[in-house]
Amino acid sequence: MKDAFLFLSQGPGPGTGYPLLGEETIGSSPDSTIILPDDETVSPNHARVSFQEGAWTVEDLGSASGIIFKGKRVNKVVLSSEDTFQIGSFTFHFTEADIPEARDQFFETVTIL
Repeated sequence: MKDAFLFLSQGPGPGTGYPLLGEETIGSSPDSTIILPDDETVSPNHARVSFQEGAWTVEDLGSASGIIFKGKRVNKVVLSSEDTFQIGSFTFHFTEADIPEARDQFFETVTIL
């Protein structure tokens, strides 16, 4: 099994990591899974990261400023390990890594809790 993470590589809080456990929302709203404060270009419900058809995707939720991927604005993109994308002044780095079976059991427990 592979573990997936988003790491903040640019913007407030660089180096912060977010494990992807299912559907995650990104935005300025306190209800978002990943909250991006203090940036007027980030919508309250800006984007969604989810696992679809065997791959992680990031999808714009109708925001004004969109998602920038490889220098272009996109509505939805399938992510590969080491891809980066930008939301407002925040740049995210997507990483997938193999995890040992013992850690796999740990993440199943965390997900249940």
